[in-house]
Amino acid sequence: VERLVAEHLAREGRLKSATNLAEEAHMEGMVDIGQFVETNRIALAMLDGDCSLALKWCSDNKARLKKAKSPLEVRLRVQEFIELVKQDKVDEAIAHARQFLAPCADTHLTDIKRCMAALAFRKDKRAVHYSDLFDLTRRKDLVNQFKTAEYQTLNLPAQSVLSVVMQAGLASLKCSQCSDGDGDGSGRNPNCPVCTPVLRALAQPLPLAHHMHSSLVCAVSGSVMDDDDPPMALPNGHVYSCNAMQAMAASSGGRIVCPHTGE
Repeated sequence: VERLVAEHLAREGRLKSATNLAEEAHMEGMVDIGQFVETNRIALAMLDGDCSLALKWCSDNKARLKKAKSPLEVRLRVQEFIELVKQDKVDEAIAHARQFLAPCADTHLTDIKRCMAALAFRKDKRAVHYSDLFDLTRRKDLVNQFKTAEYQTLNLPAQSVLSVVMQAGLASLKCSQCSDGDGDGSGRNPNCPVCTPVLRALAQPLPLAHHMHSSLVCAVSGSVMDDDDPPMALPNGHVYSCNAMQAMAASSGGRIVCPHTGE
């Protein structure tokens, strides 16, 4: 487990935490943190608007990127153009487009047209069609694309092993109650990992698990309802376990109030 967590931390750029965990677990030789150092350095530069290191990496791996038909280098050139436009360096942006974007017109003409239109209407607040080009989230998306391309060249999986293992476990537990979209948490099992706020986002795109035999779980106690603790229904239709009903009655002077509706 420590090895999976350390690798995941290294992928996310938390190199110091990954190194400390690997040292404490005495598994420095089992986690290759060094291969993510350069990746993190390039990613940080890209988030600051500097694509030079990423372009150098593309130049060093040009053959592999061409074989994979990756558009990463063109997208980095487009981002360089956008950064020049942001700084209002019009002449440099035009020279950059002529040198690096014009040769790609056959395959990326639509992107190039948008770039040139963004340059022309950069000061027009009504030109909302090009606002996404100047959004800072574009840098994050480009970092993810760079990491995907690099992992592909290194024959590494796109996701960390920890993410894959957790998604496999969550997919085996996820049911229709877990994906309840009401937002009030009704019907969710307090002991279910999929229902926790932290893991719910990770489980959201996963399919529902296929169970041949269903189990009723009490939303109050989190225990499975069976012959020893049978389900009991309130007049409003909500079902809870017998033990949970008795506990609610004992704590409120013999009265039972539905936790969901307050009735």
